[in-house]
Amino acid sequence: MPGLTGSISMARTSLQMNQRAIELAGHNLANVSNPAYARQRLTIETATGVPTEQGLQGGGVDITGVEQFRDFLLDRQVANEKSVQAYLDQKKKILQYTQSAIGQELDRASSSAEGNAASQGVSGQMGLGDNLTDFFNSLQALSTNPNSQAYRQVVIFKAQNLSEKFNRVDFRLGELVHDLNGEFESMVDEVNIAIIGLQKMGDQISNAEALGNANDVRDRFHKRLEDLCQLVDVQFEFEPVNELNSDNKSVEKLTLSIGGVNVIEKGELVEKLKMSVFDENGQEVERENNVLKRGDTVFVEAINSFEEFQLRSGRIKAAIDARDLTINGFKSSIAQIAQTIKTRINEEYVQGTSLPVIQISDVLAEAWVAGSSGTLSIQELAADLKEGDQILFSNGGTFTVSEDAAMGSSGINGTYQGATPLTAGLTATIQGMKFFDTPADGLKINERIESNPGLFNASVGGDAGNNDMALRLARIADERQETLSGQTFNESVNQAIAGFGQELFNVDTQAVDQKAVVRMLDEQRISLGGVSIDEEMANLLVFQRAFQANAKLISVLDEMLAEAINIVR
Repeated sequence: MPGLTGSISMARTSLQMNQRAIELAGHNLANVSNPAYARQRLTIETATGVPTEQGLQGGGVDITGVEQFRDFLLDRQVANEKSVQAYLDQKKKILQYTQSAIGQELDRASSSAEGNAASQGVSGQMGLGDNLTDFFNSLQALSTNPNSQAYRQVVIFKAQNLSEKFNRVDFRLGELVHDLNGEFESMVDEVNIAIIGLQKMGDQISNAEALGNANDVRDRFHKRLEDLCQLVDVQFEFEPVNELNSDNKSVEKLTLSIGGVNVIEKGELVEKLKMSVFDENGQEVERENNVLKRGDTVFVEAINSFEEFQLRSGRIKAAIDARDLTINGFKSSIAQIAQTIKTRINEEYVQGTSLPVIQISDVLAEAWVAGSSGTLSIQELAADLKEGDQILFSNGGTFTVSEDAAMGSSGINGTYQGATPLTAGLTATIQGMKFFDTPADGLKINERIESNPGLFNASVGGDAGNNDMALRLARIADERQETLSGQTFNESVNQAIAGFGQELFNVDTQAVDQKAVVRMLDEQRISLGGVSIDEEMANLLVFQRAFQANAKLISVLDEMLAEAINIVR
């Protein structure tokens, strides 16, 4: 009797084991297309034997748990490398968009080392280097005919094109930075939602482990974790805490950090991300109606500790690096070139004089000697004058303008200084006028020169037919500028464009290599934990036959037990 009942018990446990194995194989097959799923199998051991008169009788099999084919170290590697891949893909996308937005402004050829110009097919579009060359060529042409109003007009026109090109590049780069800043808020919100979800899943894993296993929850956890790694770099572990479950096993709680800052500590949500906004003066500002202003800069910080995250990978890091290092770096290079052009041209230009703009009338209101002030009668003013202008007369005296005067006026207010008195018939030129105005950034031609090309200083002394100033300005093109690391203007522009293109090329190459790394790790993970339909179907057949055999064994043992009971009766 003990033998029969023991055999029935053994067959029953085996039947249950095979039934559970069939269910688990079905679970594996159901998730064959789920990339986040790691296949599972029963872990079993021989059951403790049953003592009988003949000795220990086999106890069958015990289910000890459900094993998941998952390598946590490999999972961490995959998550980290996918975060790097997301960084490279996002940075490449941003740089390509930048190239597309400003490529034709920079060069008719490509700003990309790959040779695919965003500007291809744009008819008549000149690049920044072309505009520089044209401007200095126009100065060279003016030197051959320094009295020509037409040649002066060409210089002004080429300077306008150059200024517009520099300013347009600067504006578009600023717009790109502004657009990037506008993307941070949605990414930060996405990270915070993911953090909350992972914290809840961490609790679910701890609770499920206490009840049996947390395999399915871990699958969802790792999927959510890899999604988060697309945005930021993440480190995590399940740490034991001073708490025991019902089986007297140590309870493990999730600790997760982003960019070196803990956001979850032993199951508790302790930190989230926020977006801080600073204006162009470095002062933190409160946004009104969630509007970011042009010139604002965005930083990603911790809400509670106000600690800046030291991100290493992910889309947020890519946006930060593309903004601060690539786009703003390129913007600064272009701005430095524009500033150097403005400074160097003006340094030479203020040493020259314009063509005559004043002729004293035959009738003077008073005798003008050194120190005289008032209204000077003139024939007709050939250009606008501004307060503070220095007028150089043909007798060597100077006149400081004290009040703006419009072209065509017959009198100007100011003070005269000179060893020789002013007399009727003297002519005068404007001295010290800058060619480029000096705003904080960009290029802008002096409005008076722009509206009156005759004011352009073609010579140092203002002598008709003298081309020395035009030549001095033209030669600046070949000068090596200290502020541009000893390069000419064109060399500096070409280097900036080539540097941008080279970075795009490098990022593209790195992205291709990184995809190969991720693909290799994914293949390793699939080979370990991926579901094989053939293998699972084979297992199903084995478990099904074993189930049928144990069911038959139970039926036979039941008949034998019934016969034994009848014999006893």
